[in-house]
Amino acid sequence: MKHRRKKALSAIIAALMITTWIAGCSSNNNAGNENKNTGTTTNANTTTNSEQTTDQTETNTTESPKMYYDMLDTVADSSVLPDWTGKQLNLKVWYTHGSGDAKRPSSDKDVVTPEIKRVTGVTFDKDGSFDNGGQDVKVKMGLLNASNDWPDLAFVSDMGPFQDLIKAGKVYDLTDAIAQYAPHVAKRMPFDVFPLIEEQITAKYLDGKKIWGFPSMVGNPDGSIKQLNPEFVPPSSLNSSLGYNWVWVRDDILKMLYPNAKTQDEIDALYLKNGGKFTKEEIFDVPIKSTEDMVKFLYDVQALIKEKDLKENGKPVQVSYAFGGGDNWSLMTQFFNNLYRIPANNNYFTYYDKASKTIKYSFQQDWFKSGISQFNKLVRDKVMDPNSLLENNATHLEKLNNGQYAVPYMYDTPDAAVLKSANKPYRYRKLWIDAPVDFSRTIMPYGQNGINFSILVFKDKVAEEDLPQVIRFLDYMISEVGEKMYEWGPKSAGLFEEKDGQRVFVNKDVEDAMVYTNQSNGAQLSYNLFNTRISTTDGYGTAWPYYPSYMWGAGPLAPYNTYTRTPSAADALAYFDPGNLPGEAQSEFATYMNKGHEIWNFFGSVPEADAFWKNRDAFEKALTKTLAAKDDAQFDSMWKNFQTLAVQQGADEKSLEAMTKYFNEVNKDFLANIK
Repeated sequence: MKHRRKKALSAIIAALMITTWIAGCSSNNNAGNENKNTGTTTNANTTTNSEQTTDQTETNTTESPKMYYDMLDTVADSSVLPDWTGKQLNLKVWYTHGSGDAKRPSSDKDVVTPEIKRVTGVTFDKDGSFDNGGQDVKVKMGLLNASNDWPDLAFVSDMGPFQDLIKAGKVYDLTDAIAQYAPHVAKRMPFDVFPLIEEQITAKYLDGKKIWGFPSMVGNPDGSIKQLNPEFVPPSSLNSSLGYNWVWVRDDILKMLYPNAKTQDEIDALYLKNGGKFTKEEIFDVPIKSTEDMVKFLYDVQALIKEKDLKENGKPVQVSYAFGGGDNWSLMTQFFNNLYRIPANNNYFTYYDKASKTIKYSFQQDWFKSGISQFNKLVRDKVMDPNSLLENNATHLEKLNNGQYAVPYMYDTPDAAVLKSANKPYRYRKLWIDAPVDFSRTIMPYGQNGINFSILVFKDKVAEEDLPQVIRFLDYMISEVGEKMYEWGPKSAGLFEEKDGQRVFVNKDVEDAMVYTNQSNGAQLSYNLFNTRISTTDGYGTAWPYYPSYMWGAGPLAPYNTYTRTPSAADALAYFDPGNLPGEAQSEFATYMNKGHEIWNFFGSVPEADAFWKNRDAFEKALTKTLAAKDDAQFDSMWKNFQTLAVQQGADEKSLEAMTKYFNEVNKDFLANIK
């Protein structure tokens, strides 16, 4: 009833204001009535003609100041936008992706947050914002519901688990608000170009085309920008058919085992010497040519650590780990796929099986069990640290950034800036297996480009009269002016100057970080500029709390895409990838589909997939538990229990049949692409 009374009152006020405008106002003043007094409160039923004439004359002779949101398409830089004089909003944000982590990157010279506040009156609550705290999103949602402690906003990567929340009326229908207050959604994310975005923000058309989430962070920047501008040629390095599933190795330890292997410093120098290229022999400089070779390499590293008694700050160095304090994604997608040569865009949930032409669960296959059994053996042999199975993410990150792991893997990237500031005499470099990726079992699907996050606005926390201010803030963040502000800094910050019509950074460290993705100098984070290509900020691209952005990686106006480049050693890290060799780019091996085979593509459309996913937390814990088996017999017993639990939670033939049917229907025009 409370919200109904608010809505009714708002409707009456709106009607009175419209009447007032018609009766006595000819100026184009839409300057934020939700946040500012407009001055005179005139009753249209009692105002005399002479009073109306006087008010109208004053309105015509006194031009109202423009609001920032009316100027976004007419100014070149955020610095010239006026100061916000309305209400100040400090919003608590829930970052719902994955299980969360202990990263709370901070900025000491932040030029972005103050500018956002100055222009829009909006800040994010640094202490009150939160992620999933190591839990599954459904578990976290249950806790928030029990305490009725919802945030103001939620950054949502998958709307499936939030459909019940939407149906319960917990979040705003943003359809009208976006149409009225966010013109840059249509301008910069047109649904005719990106139909997947409309599907995402409507929660798969949960209630027709009603919009529940504000779109943020368009994915696949190279492809997305090219969709908007076919003439665009990206300056980016390329990934191989493994995608991002590489492993890291401490280069000092690698050098002890293979004296001819290159350190990262040597890789940097070679990149400059070669004019920005590497040969196959230079990338595969360590003779690891199979899964068996990589496993042997891990045992060799263990023997070396023991022989040299390697320690970091008095703490023992470990070869690697089996758990990072969250879920199993890093181990069972990143490392597993690298070790067993599985194509990119595959994980331990669902995949398209070429032989049967059906969707299957990876975790139910013998080949997956064999791989996890190998990991269990590595834990038993202490090649993967058994203590990692008991540690939280904060402890994991502390070890990672202290150099205590010789061989981390992709999503657990050691923070190069932390290592450098600690004067560590080594760096981490990529290590590749010189063996082809196996496409005999499944495909590497490429689907449509969409967004990484839909931003939900909670009714219980954001007052209806404040909704326009929130939506206009979000619109500012995806506008061209907003994009330039957080990728270059506002002009008032003095980070760049203009030469011959081009922006040029005045600070070499900032240039190296924002143009060439230098991982170690810390300049990007120091100023809180947006860059998801740097490991410290790779998930959201900013300091905590993470602000919304237009495009992952680098938008069309970013320094990364617009700078006049010269060869830089900082680029070497990205280009040291077999995907940059002739004929080895990921796109060469992709199977283009309308929808991929990953399980989240079925959420909201296949109820059986939703039902299974609701219990993911218990699923993950049972799977992690198998890594702790003391011997083969116990592993088999734990594996059997895990499989039983998965079936009980919905991983059965009925769900596979439903997902296969949906996959075939939505991809009917693309199935011929599967070879």
